[in-house]
Amino acid sequence: MKIALVSVAPPYRGGISTHSAILSQHLSESHSVQVFNFNRQYPDFLFPGKTQFFDNDEFSSFESNRTIDSIGPGSWKSTARQIIEYAPDLVIYRFWNPFFGLSMGSIAKSISKISPEIKQIALCDNIIPHESSFIDKWLTMRLFNQLDGFLVQSDGVRNELKNLIPNALVEKRFHPIYDNYGPNIKRADARQKHGITATHLILYFGIVRDYKGLDVLIKATKLLKEKMDDFHVLAVGESYGNTEKYDSLINELEIGDVFSWENRFIPDSEVFSYFSASDVMALPYHSASQSGIVQIAYNYNIPVVVTDVGGLPEYVEKGVSGEIVAVNNPDELATCLANGLLNGNFVKMSKNIDDVKSKFTWKNFIDGIESLYSRI
Repeated sequence: MKIALVSVAPPYRGGISTHSAILSQHLSESHSVQVFNFNRQYPDFLFPGKTQFFDNDEFSSFESNRTIDSIGPGSWKSTARQIIEYAPDLVIYRFWNPFFGLSMGSIAKSISKISPEIKQIALCDNIIPHESSFIDKWLTMRLFNQLDGFLVQSDGVRNELKNLIPNALVEKRFHPIYDNYGPNIKRADARQKHGITATHLILYFGIVRDYKGLDVLIKATKLLKEKMDDFHVLAVGESYGNTEKYDSLINELEIGDVFSWENRFIPDSEVFSYFSASDVMALPYHSASQSGIVQIAYNYNIPVVVTDVGGLPEYVEKGVSGEIVAVNNPDELATCLANGLLNGNFVKMSKNIDDVKSKFTWKNFIDGIESLYSRI
């Protein structure tokens, strides 16, 4: 099968770019694949971080057609022409933000009009944005109205899709485990690298946005100090919002001795050392579809504590690979973390994760794409 993957990809940074690059590599094992990438993903004034690009040694030679300007209609038409000339059997649009419904919707509409025999689907990371606006539904439907099917990675996203398109043709497959971030090194060596001397290390990892609940973890850390000693909470990730409110909360609660935050984007080459150093991952999101961070943790056999929101609970076998706590409940989060660390349950869970990984393979994910194609 010939496949055109329309998505952000390296040299752009971020989990979706990395996922798409790995996806294209796995698809290429049995299919012919071309990736149609952005030459401008966001106008600078719309991007909340410091830079859209990153230096990724693993993907430095990644090849894609960087043809799409997200705000350039001329590029949408030329990209559609190039895809039609490639003559794929299937076009996969990577959808994670309604902003791209305008450009991708235009590309899909041109393909539908000129080459209706080409099947078109979306791989949906989100349907309803975590930080939404009134125009989101219109932008989303610009693309979705042109498509034949949808691949989702959680029941939460499937339900959001069905609310928009009740008769949508949907295939669900779990987000695969990331295994591209380097080796799992000795815990003592990893902790020494980061200056961690505490017996227990709790990790919070990923870009910091309001919906990801760093404020909940900060409050839980204050309560955790009352329940146990000799621990440290390490938050790692660049803030895409108001940094001051988190710094102020850390100072106000006087937890600077047990809580530290590296407010920067972490290159792929450094990821392994943070996970290798950790006992447990805490993801106290206020809202979520699913999280690739869970799949990085599982690769390093690190159990996760997630909130009962969106698709997160679908990725956790409670008491086996992690725990599930109520949303926006610092006390329950602190109690869960303390119990798991003090009674050795997180250590036991880390030994169980190899058995859980079978649900999260790239083969299963690729099978989902092929299954959806066969149903159209």
